[in-house]
Amino acid sequence: MQAASLAGLLKTARLLRLIRVSRKMDRYSEFGLAVIFLLTAFFALIAHWLACIWNVIGEYENKVPYGWIQRLIDDTVGKTVNGSFPASRLGVGSRYITALYFTITSLTSIGFGNVAPNTDKEKIFAVLMMLVGGNLK
Repeated sequence: MQAASLAGLLKTARLLRLIRVSRKMDRYSEFGLAVIFLLTAFFALIAHWLACIWNVIGEYENKVPYGWIQRLIDDTVGKTVNGSFPASRLGVGSRYITALYFTITSLTSIGFGNVAPNTDKEKIFAVLMMLVGGNLK
């Protein structure tokens, strides 16, 4: 009987150690959540900077009839928006959202292809952006 109670005490001691370990794991899981939040914020900041650069390149190449902004304008201007009224122009906000969309799809290597680099400068930047995205993973 004493051997059984001694084994029970040892098991109880292990349980107490397990409780301590679970408390430490809770601390680390909170730290892990903070790291995930910081990495997501860092990724969003990189995507924002690259979207701004992509927009500047598009503005610089706007005179070229096949630059990404010109192609976007050709696809949207004059067509109806939600079936109600024709789109008259492409605003700065819409260009930025499209640039951010392109950078995020390129960084995550999804790349849907509906916004694509067409000029040499755009292609060079897209290659550099894909290299950055490959290193962020």
